[in-house]
This record gives sequence, structure tokens and C-alpha cells, in this order.
Amino acid sequence: MASYFKRVVRPSIRNYLTYVEGKNKFFGSIKLFFELLKPDALIYPDMVCVPTTYCSLRCKYCNNLMPCYEKPYHAPADQVISDINTLLSHTDHCIKLVFLGGEIFLYPELTKLINAVKNHPKVMCLSLVTNATVIPDDAFLDLYASISNARISISDYGVSTQKIEEFTAKCREKGIRYQVNVDKSWRDAGGTENRGKDIPQLTKEYNECFSSRYCHTLQNGKIFTCARAASLVDLGCMDGEHDSFDVRKPRSDKEFRRELREFFTLDYADACKYCDHGKKIAIPAGEQL
Repeated sequence: MASYFKRVVRPSIRNYLTYVEGKNKFFGSIKLFFELLKPDALIYPDMVCVPTTYCSLRCKYCNNLMPCYEKPYHAPADQVISDINTLLSHTDHCIKLVFLGGEIFLYPELTKLINAVKNHPKVMCLSLVTNATVIPDDAFLDLYASISNARISISDYGVSTQKIEEFTAKCREKGIRYQVNVDKSWRDAGGTENRGKDIPQLTKEYNECFSSRYCHTLQNGKIFTCARAASLVDLGCMDGEHDSFDVRKPRSDKEFRRELREFFTLDYADACKYCDHGKKIAIPAGEQL
């Protein structure tokens, strides 16, 4: 129960209070708290979806390993939508549904994807994460502005090709909620080699990591312990059996809920064997290859 409280309950309440629009949020958070305590409840604090591995930057220290993709790809929107619908059909709420890449505005079927999930009754907040190198057209911005619970998160790395001022001006013009996250430094995750860490070390690092609470990632029909884990498996660096939940595997609603709750409270992640975040080494954000 302590692990469930740390991984699901606390992050769900935090995200609700931080990102969900509306009045009487205090009373809403109390109601959500009691919903979370139900034995069969399934609520996602933060679900990250990666429909594309194409990126407009080549960050030397990219945590999600996008420069390692020799053949980046766009996932078919119909399959991504099907996976999201499967998840939402077995959940009570998704506090925040996040789309990122790569660079999300390089995804050619983004309009189709957003139309499929906009104003979904189980999604409390819809978010796009961008590096602001690509400015979407007015038709998309008008669509996105019409969604009451939508926002855009802009990562500012200080790279010359980023168009932060132009992008934020467009958001203001269209009435789109946005936030700019200025990153001067990142934490070095290192390369893709296996560090050979033992279970106690993996447990310690995973339970201290932000990603164990806010970064479960949907990619290619599976939910992964974090976005880096999704890329590590996609690139063939690890098998991912321990670090993934197969959304497409046939299950009853009861089985789906029970197994995914268990997945959210895993003691450790194998992906930590391939990551140096635990060393807490600061590096320049957005340095290009």
C-alpha cells in the first residue's frame, strides 16, 4: 500500500491540483483521493504516449535516446488511438495524457490523434510537449485551442533553432494555455550499456526516480516503466519483459486493472541498469551533436 500511495495516489493528487482546470479543486481532490483508495480503482497520474521518434534536434545527452535511432518512424495513428482507447476503457481517470516524441509537431497524423482523444470524459488534462522548433499551422492551433483541458509544455534548451518567442506568441494569439520550462542543465543518463547493478541498487534508484511516478510511457502497444525504457527496448538494448505491460494482450477488465496496478508498483526497473541518473551528474541541457 505504501508503494501504491507513493507511485499512484500522491502523483494523481499532485497532477490534479497542478494541471486540471476548474473551480472547487480542493473538494475535487478529496473526491479523487477516496476514489483512489477503492480496491479495484485504476487511475493514471501521468500517461506519456510516444507516436513518433523523429526529432528536429540531436541532443547529445538525450535521455530518451532519439539520436540513436538510425531509422526513426511514425507509428500509425489508428494503432496509437486503439491502444489509448484500450487503456481508457479499463480506467476510471487519466489525470494527464501527454504526447511527445521526438518532436511531436513532426508527427503527420497529430490532428487525427488529437481529434480522437479531445474532450474524452476520462482524460482530465491533455498535454503536448515540444521543443518549439516547429510551429504548427493555424488549423491545428485552432483545433487545439477549442479543447477546454488542453495545454502545451515548451522545453527551452537555449538552442538557436528553437522559436520560443514565435511559438508562445502564437499560443497567446490563439488562447492556448502553455508553460515554458527553461532547462539549463540535465542529469546525465549515460550510454546504453548494461551497468550490471544488483536488485537492491535498482530498487533504490527506481524508487528515488521521478520517472517511477510521472513517466510511464505508452509506445508500440506497451506501457514501459519510463520513456528511456521504451527507447531501450525499441532500440534492442534490453528485452523489456520485466519493464513493460502489454496493452494488447487479451484480458478481462478485472485482470487488466489488477495487473496494471501491480505494474505501477514494481519494486525496481531493469532500465536502471542502463541509466546513470542515480549518480546525479549535471550536464548542459540541449547540447547538440
